[in-house]
Amino acid sequence: MRKLKLSHRIFMSMLVLIFFSFLAVGITTIFRYQTKNKEYHKERLKRKDRAVVKSIEYMFNPKKRSIKDQFLNSPLLNKLSDIHNLNLNIYDLNGSFISTSFTSNTDTSNLSKKVITNIARKINSGEKIIREIDDKKELLQIYRLLYLDNQPYGILNIPYDSTTLNDVNKEIRTEVLVLLKIYSFLFLIAGLVAVFLLNQITKPLKIVTQKLKNVEISKKNEPIFWAVNDELGMLIRQYNKLIEELKDKADKLAKSERQSAWKKMARQIAHEIKNPLTPMRLSVQHFAKTIATNDDLALKKLNEFTSTMLQQIDTMSAVASSFSNFASLTNEFLEKFQLEEEVDKIVELYKKDGVVLINKPKNCFVKIDKTHLTRILNNLIQNAIQSISNQDKIIVKINIVDDKDFWCISVSDNGSGIIEENREKIFEPNFTTKNSGMGLGLAMVKNIVNDFNGNIRFVTELGKGTTFFIQIPKFNLN
Repeated sequence: MRKLKLSHRIFMSMLVLIFFSFLAVGITTIFRYQTKNKEYHKERLKRKDRAVVKSIEYMFNPKKRSIKDQFLNSPLLNKLSDIHNLNLNIYDLNGSFISTSFTSNTDTSNLSKKVITNIARKINSGEKIIREIDDKKELLQIYRLLYLDNQPYGILNIPYDSTTLNDVNKEIRTEVLVLLKIYSFLFLIAGLVAVFLLNQITKPLKIVTQKLKNVEISKKNEPIFWAVNDELGMLIRQYNKLIEELKDKADKLAKSERQSAWKKMARQIAHEIKNPLTPMRLSVQHFAKTIATNDDLALKKLNEFTSTMLQQIDTMSAVASSFSNFASLTNEFLEKFQLEEEVDKIVELYKKDGVVLINKPKNCFVKIDKTHLTRILNNLIQNAIQSISNQDKIIVKINIVDDKDFWCISVSDNGSGIIEENREKIFEPNFTTKNSGMGLGLAMVKNIVNDFNGNIRFVTELGKGTTFFIQIPKFNLN
């Protein structure tokens, strides 16, 4: 049974349940029918018995003649037999045979003493139906005393022969066959209904199975729509929840892989760039010192060449440092400090550029790398200043607020805002809208914030400016 599919097990269980239900109903029905049928024939025989006794008592008068003279070869007994469709036997009180309505094969023997005694005992106890076994067949017999003026004068016997009993059994068999046909038809209908219900039950399971087979981390997995709030609905909702979680984790994994590749590449680039820069710088400086000439024009050109070379070398060195910093972001130097004091120090450096700290709560304790906080704020403040056109007055507001389990730093500017197509790519490495730089600033900021379990987001409006929000986990002094 366990080797069968779930749908087959459910179907077999339903069929077995239906079969035994029909079997129980059928057996109960047959048993009740047999009981009712036998009771009916018993009552029928009793009614006929009473009718025959009344007719005999009305037609025969033992005061005129003896019971033997009246019943012996009397056509009246045969008439009663024909009227009631019964066989009748008459015995005297001693059990001696007197007359019968049988026309042939009549048993004219007297009643045995055992039967007489049994009849007397049964009648005295109020019973009228006596069962006798004859030739291993059960015959139902009725013995009644015939009375006149409350005095018995004879015995009436009505045999309920095996033919009648066989008719009863035949009726029962007929009814059983009818019930069998009805129940077979109902069983077939129930089987079809079971198949339909089974398909309705297993349909969502098959859908979930097919969807699970098609689940891939590299593609979009479609959710399943199920309107009914039942057990299957719970399963499908859990599946939909899991594919949403899978999508989020796949996005994070892909992003992590991209950043990992960028870090590896950044280390290599920084290494390859820095290697020739130092000897180039030293060579230029040495060349400038060793050349002595009185030619003012040559000296001027030499100074221009030296200045240009050193500037380009410094630019390349800055690029290499940016790559190196992006590739080596780790929280190795965690320390507890008051956030508001460190932010105040950084803002102080940019006061001349229009940067102000508008809210400074006290005791904002955090535990992160101070240098990382400095990198974050320097990058965001510089971006804010650069986003403002030369014609506008620079207004950059820094704010610190309590945000449940975090301290939230906001950096707002009155610049031009971020256009729609750039908003989703703003934190990606190598993305920049400037003419210079490698586009690693905001990617580096996001990596730093994620490393200390913080969050970063922004809101922007074209023509009005942008606000970045950085959430830093609080440090509990207790």
